[in-house]
Amino acid sequence: GEEITHTHTHTHIAMNPRRPPHSASDTSGMNSNALARMHQQQRQGRQSATSTIVTLIKNWKPRTTPKLTFSLGLYAVGIFLAFFARPFPVTPEQFEKYEQKLRLIDGEEGGLGDARLNAEDAYRSTRMELYQTKRFGWRLRGGREKSRVLELQRKEKEQWRAVKALNKERERKLRDARSELGIWSDEGVRETKNKFWEKYEGGKVFATQQTFYDAFNALLYGRSDDNALEFMIRWTFTILINFTVGMFGAIIGFTFALPSVIYGFGASFFSFAIFFFLAVISAISVVLTLLGVLYGGAIGGVVGAVNVATNNALRLEEKKREEIKRLQQRQQQQQQQQRQRQGGANGSENFRDFNDKNRDHMD
Repeated sequence: GEEITHTHTHTHIAMNPRRPPHSASDTSGMNSNALARMHQQQRQGRQSATSTIVTLIKNWKPRTTPKLTFSLGLYAVGIFLAFFARPFPVTPEQFEKYEQKLRLIDGEEGGLGDARLNAEDAYRSTRMELYQTKRFGWRLRGGREKSRVLELQRKEKEQWRAVKALNKERERKLRDARSELGIWSDEGVRETKNKFWEKYEGGKVFATQQTFYDAFNALLYGRSDDNALEFMIRWTFTILINFTVGMFGAIIGFTFALPSVIYGFGASFFSFAIFFFLAVISAISVVLTLLGVLYGGAIGGVVGAVNVATNNALRLEEKKREEIKRLQQRQQQQQQQQRQRQGGANGSENFRDFNDKNRDHMD
């Protein structure tokens, strides 16, 4: 009787295995909790960064950092002049004088229009004749051909000097007409802005071409073992560096081209110096704003990409852990099934031995 009870108890235990310690629901809960903690840490990091910036602004004392205060003041003045300031209005009397002087420059009476056109036509015809006359080895040929070439060269130089003199006189009269408006007028400010945006476009073209050359060199001599994130970060900062060089080149070009614009409006020395200083400060402020927006967007994009890559890595790690746990659970289930089979086989053998013993006893 004790042997039969022991056998059935062992079979009952083997047929009812214990539940594994970690099920799929527990694993998914652990995964969601880890992601929630990660997002909470990111929110706390952003909040701490914002609070740090606010604290720095509150604790900033302008008198203790005069250089920084002066630089920020110049930047604010430049942004105000570039986007919010309005030039001095032109009165009807000033505009009438300006139009009258413009009409006199190329007008029929005392104007330079016909004289300039005739001089330029004569210069172009002489240059074309010189090109057709001057053949290879004309210095060695001598005779009439050489003397004709020398005569045309002297004539070309004289006509070029006449064209330059007429253009110089026209520029002087045009400067006198613009002086009626002034460099601080709508026309002066508009021409200054057009010159800045012209140099800006040149810097942008330089950045685009340099990026194209870098991409071409990277295709020929670059590495191919970078992953997607490394490739994006490297090329993002390559484009930013090229654009930064192009923008500083635009500032230098604008600085050298600005004096001719101011001089073209007949500004005085005092007005020249003030307008030059304010225009350069405004150009630098605009360029720094553009670069700040580009760098901020690039850094934000890189940080976002890094966060996405980090989240993906954590998810992959969690998936690997879940897969390992599933494999362990399968192994445990297989081991328990093997134990159940062995327990069933032992129980049947014990029951068969018990029947044989009872049969012998009865016999």
